[in-house]
Amino acid sequence: MTNWLVCFLAWIDKRLPVTRAWDTHMAKYYAPKNFNFWYFFGVLSLLVLVNQLLTGIWLTMHYNPTAEGAFASVEYIMRDVPYGDILRYMHSTGASAFFAVVYLHMFRGLMYGSYKKPRELVWIFGVFIYVCLMAEAFMGYVLPWGQMSYWGAQVIVNLFGAIPVVGEDIVQWIRGDYLISGATLNRFFALHVVALPIVLLALVVLHILALHEVGSLNPDGIEIKENKDENGVPLDGIPFHPYYTVHDLVGVTVFLFVFCGVIFFAPELNGFFLEHANFEEANGLKTPDLIAPVWYFTPFYAMLRAINFGIGPIDSKLLGFIVMAAAILILFLLPWLDRSPVKSMRFKGTFSRVALIVFAASFVILGYLGLKPPSTGRTLLAQLCTLLYFAYFIGMPFWTKREKTLPVPDRVQKKGLGPLWVWGGVGLFAFLVIVPLSAVAAGGGACGDVKCEHFDADFEDKASLQRGAKYFVNYCMGCHSANFSRYERVANDLEISVDDMLENLVFSDQKIGELMTISMAPERSKAWFGAAPPDLTLVARSRGADWFYTYMLNFYADDKRPTGVNNRVFKNVGMPHVMMELQGLAECVEGPKKDSHGKVVMDKEKGEPELDKCATLTIGQVQGEYDAQQYEKAIHDLTNFMVYLGEPGAASRVRTGYFVMMFLAVFLVFAWLLNREYWKDVH
Repeated sequence: MTNWLVCFLAWIDKRLPVTRAWDTHMAKYYAPKNFNFWYFFGVLSLLVLVNQLLTGIWLTMHYNPTAEGAFASVEYIMRDVPYGDILRYMHSTGASAFFAVVYLHMFRGLMYGSYKKPRELVWIFGVFIYVCLMAEAFMGYVLPWGQMSYWGAQVIVNLFGAIPVVGEDIVQWIRGDYLISGATLNRFFALHVVALPIVLLALVVLHILALHEVGSLNPDGIEIKENKDENGVPLDGIPFHPYYTVHDLVGVTVFLFVFCGVIFFAPELNGFFLEHANFEEANGLKTPDLIAPVWYFTPFYAMLRAINFGIGPIDSKLLGFIVMAAAILILFLLPWLDRSPVKSMRFKGTFSRVALIVFAASFVILGYLGLKPPSTGRTLLAQLCTLLYFAYFIGMPFWTKREKTLPVPDRVQKKGLGPLWVWGGVGLFAFLVIVPLSAVAAGGGACGDVKCEHFDADFEDKASLQRGAKYFVNYCMGCHSANFSRYERVANDLEISVDDMLENLVFSDQKIGELMTISMAPERSKAWFGAAPPDLTLVARSRGADWFYTYMLNFYADDKRPTGVNNRVFKNVGMPHVMMELQGLAECVEGPKKDSHGKVVMDKEKGEPELDKCATLTIGQVQGEYDAQQYEKAIHDLTNFMVYLGEPGAASRVRTGYFVMMFLAVFLVFAWLLNREYWKDVH
């Protein structure tokens, strides 16, 4: 058997240089012995790329790239495809993980001078990968066809309209229509799954080939090829395989701990990885309160917004577009901007080290500001950070040429900068990020002027979920549907028999396997109410469980409204208080005004608390069937069911996550032991 395999491999080698390629890029590719933590991120980038390609293939099997079917097909994947929710989260979390490791990979390049001669082409290919990755992510960002997908595409595509003369034609060409529509979605889908992945893979191959041609740089910035033994082997080098393959297993496993932790226990990551607004289907007639892209685009979006919506003389859409584009294009020039005689930050001067920390802090601040609503303070801070971003690159040729550097050793060394520099740098970075953001952090809460009541869902409490389903069907489904949920799935998950479900929770001729639609035709509801009541399947995901719980507790009497009620969370709401027979009709009670964080608002002139005509609520003359405690319990059960309805597979996903984390814990032990065994004799 062994001889047959050897002969087979020899036959292949004569026709395809498999062994030579393996030796060139793995077994006989000598990497420096002193790689540190920062060198894991290149391998992790490849790992996430493979994850994105594989999960993307599976997702396309069920995705419907049409304006009418895209959003529903994503929900179908999440609910009806076996393990579809995990595949979707692997892909969505993978997108954020890709940018996270790429940003850290690029930061390592800035620290250790991985862009300097003879690695200019390695850096340029890397920046091309970054640009292609941004385009790929943007196209994929549109595909779920949620509110933020639609309006994010609207904002970004319209930016090209700022280009003089040809701008509007370019915008129409990108959209494929006179507005963002199904034609736009279709072409973005084609680019996302076919064209851009091919380009991305080609650039990754070129990046690796260019790297292996000149060799990997190390934290000291020393060329190990300049010190070789009599056999031509670098004295400070070691074969990439098996040493770094087993070494990287440790880093990969630690990364998978974090990656799987997000997938199984916090896939939305509080709206950073999956935005809440994207759980609402795209609606060209309803603009979100805040249009902001996913976190990995926000540094450049903050630059655009700081210029485009700036104060004083800075106010130009074209200038904002130019600044945003220049922020990316200037990265290509980095190899020729740094004129320092040394490569690594370990041997550069103090000014270079501080400048890099300030640059990194400015980039992080811009990323945070891009997620927040604009204000005068935030705009000023964004403009300052934009100036610091460009100042880092523009000033680099001047200070790198003049500053004093430390002598570079002839051979690589294990030690890096001292603890004072490392922890001092971390402290300075934290200070530069936290202090400015704290100064502009004021803003309203998710529940407007009312402090959100915290809500914790419990999917193991089947009795609560069953009661919540009863309240939903009795009080909500008269007007609202749950178009993405099926009766049968609800019955199975909530341990309700099919007969009980059909008898007590299905009030039409619908069958157990059908979607939870309502008998009221959308045309009729639109005629009666002025607009069709929205679908509620995902309301707890789009608005948040805290918001929904607080909202249902804050209806009060208001004779000025058509329905006779208003809501402290959703002011001037058009919805009637459907559960009034249970609660009764609450009335406003005047008291001290409180902000969204529960703090009393003081009148600065009078030095006393401001008064709020509706500070608290009390049940008036119209009494309900439940007392206050019973009604809160009913709303708790309803909210619990609504959270379940938004993601019915959450409990199963979490249980699976515990097994995955246990497997990774065991695997990490073996990976660490294997790594220690291989590296024990390496000095």
